[in-house]
Amino acid sequence: MFIELFAFWTLSQGLFLVLSAILGYFLHNRLSVRIVSFVNNWINLPLIFLVTYLQRGFEVSDAKIFLTSVIYNFLMFAIVLYLTREIEPFSRGSVLINSIFMNTINLPFSILLAFRGNYEISATVAVAMATLRLPIVMIIFTYLNKGISVIHNTTNNSIIRTNLSRYLPVITFLIGGSLHYVVGSVINVDIVNTINLILILIVLYEFGYQIRRVIGEMRIKDVTSKPYMIIYISRILISPILIFLILISLGITSKIIIEQVMVTAIMAPAITNVVWARVYGFGTEIIVKSTLILTPISTIIAIIFLILY
Repeated sequence: MFIELFAFWTLSQGLFLVLSAILGYFLHNRLSVRIVSFVNNWINLPLIFLVTYLQRGFEVSDAKIFLTSVIYNFLMFAIVLYLTREIEPFSRGSVLINSIFMNTINLPFSILLAFRGNYEISATVAVAMATLRLPIVMIIFTYLNKGISVIHNTTNNSIIRTNLSRYLPVITFLIGGSLHYVVGSVINVDIVNTINLILILIVLYEFGYQIRRVIGEMRIKDVTSKPYMIIYISRILISPILIFLILISLGITSKIIIEQVMVTAIMAPAITNVVWARVYGFGTEIIVKSTLILTPISTIIAIIFLILY
């Protein structure tokens, strides 16, 4: 009876998540876009990490996952830097960003919530990747431009806002995990999962209208060039193989940890990569189009992986 109820609830969650993305795709206007974007950046994502780690606290495995993320980011940077050696800096920066920085929140959380009912390890990966994203982008920017500023169409305030919104989840992760040892688990797992489901539904709504915004710009001849192919190979092939080898080399053999980290590694580039590319003066077209192409492909691959693993 319990197994049947769990299966029904898991299926229902999956349907709600799909429905939210569909609503975002078909039902949105300029006001709803601005409101949802603000809520997701400044309230929603930080709150997900706060309630998750307030209930969970920190665990020993978190340190190894952070180490895995550090090794992964710098090895991916080195590999993609070599693969893109013949691409001009404006496009090369975009390829580096989209090859290294995967979607660590809305897609993997949604898939794991629907198929496993839990994504707490994936949340740790998300925090680690978010912590490393700014330093890696700055390294890319400095290397490609030899320290010369080429930031276009932005202001110091917009850069500060982008960086602050990126680090809010890291801040709430630290606050939530610390408070866990002060006040204890003041909320149980079921309440956390329900709150996070509601929050992720809002994230998926935004994801739906982001797809609608760029879907009309697709041209086959544009998205099969070398920069795009490097992103496809990096995200679908190199990323999961590399992160699996890192996990094994660090002695991480837990099925739950491996499957949640692997699902994140398989993911398409992050939607927010377009913001980083714009802020640091790289091309946004490659970012948007490659993300749109890889999102359904990586989702299918991740689901197949969970079914077979």
